[in-house]
Amino acid sequence: NVVLENTGSATINLMRITDDIPGLFSAPDLSNLQIKVAGIELDSDQFKAEVSEGVTLEETHLSPDGPGHTLSVTVGTKGPIGLEVGGTLEMNYSLHAPDPTPANEKVAGPARIEFSSERFGPICSRDVNNAPSVKVIHNRRNIGHGKQAQKIGGRGRYEIMIVVENSGDTAVQDANIRDIIPAGFDVERVTVRGANREERTDVSMEESTEDGNTLLVWNVPIIAKGERISISFDIKGDGEVDSELINSFHGVFFGADVEDDEEEEQTSEESEASEDANSADETEIEDASDDSTAGYKWREDVLEKVMAEFGIEDRDAFVEHAVKFDHDNNMYLKKVELTDAAKSFVSQNSEEATEGEDEASQEENAGEMKPCPICGTENPADASSCTACHFEFN
Repeated sequence: NVVLENTGSATINLMRITDDIPGLFSAPDLSNLQIKVAGIELDSDQFKAEVSEGVTLEETHLSPDGPGHTLSVTVGTKGPIGLEVGGTLEMNYSLHAPDPTPANEKVAGPARIEFSSERFGPICSRDVNNAPSVKVIHNRRNIGHGKQAQKIGGRGRYEIMIVVENSGDTAVQDANIRDIIPAGFDVERVTVRGANREERTDVSMEESTEDGNTLLVWNVPIIAKGERISISFDIKGDGEVDSELINSFHGVFFGADVEDDEEEEQTSEESEASEDANSADETEIEDASDDSTAGYKWREDVLEKVMAEFGIEDRDAFVEHAVKFDHDNNMYLKKVELTDAAKSFVSQNSEEATEGEDEASQEENAGEMKPCPICGTENPADASSCTACHFEFN
């Protein structure tokens, strides 16, 4: 999405756009290129678009995946486009990244615009102040697990150990590790250890009944990348032991991946980085198109999901509002911060709408008049008596 605003003092009638497409993307399909002037879509014969191999503008932040492409667009081929002062031109097209590599640590895609009022008049040129940039993060989830149960000294005593190891590319949160022990057995001496064999005191255990047996669930708030969680405990009882039940692993369930990339162990979302780049499911987007949001980063797919969840349509207004909710002042908006901003945004707009309705109602009532049945004098609709003859209305 490229948006150009005419901030000069003359109408723009001809425009040439040079747009770099980094090498992690395939060449764009020009059949879906769309250009609007002042919100009105131009006919296809009013612009001409061409794609050539290799980038034209960017020299530093290049993709290692390929030479990239240059999109060249001339707008106003049939006649003047009439972009008035204060008006905007918007260009949209889709990009696809078939197999980007993590070596794309920072890749920029600048653009240059040349424009004039007359076809053969003087030409002005502008580059974008802050070129959009992307980086690729591969976050594959890989969780290993195992369980061992063995009889120890004493009648009806068993030692059980459960191991869950996060070998993926990102930390995971809200892990629920389940185990089932036979009815009639009590749990003793539970120990949970994490990284460096240190005891995890933030892990809680819940105990309930399932199909006549005892269900144990350990809630682990977060398992870091490369961390190995071991749970060891003893059981003691007089009941019969179901060897298949006691030796079976009964599952581990996770919440979302950690969506904070401040640390390598806490990068954002599980992906293979191979979907449509427009949805930004596999890339992290840096948006510096507005002074108030310059330098802030967020995941575009997370932003879109939060906006959809709260029914927010005005993206620019919401982003400007959301940067005020950067609680940790790191200029990166996590999902929880975007959610807090969305709640505030919806509440604020609701209050403004209510105030507007109240004011409109008051103005409407203020404009209504009613005549006196005795003297015919016009009185306000809410008057209790006539201002002329003092007749009392019912």
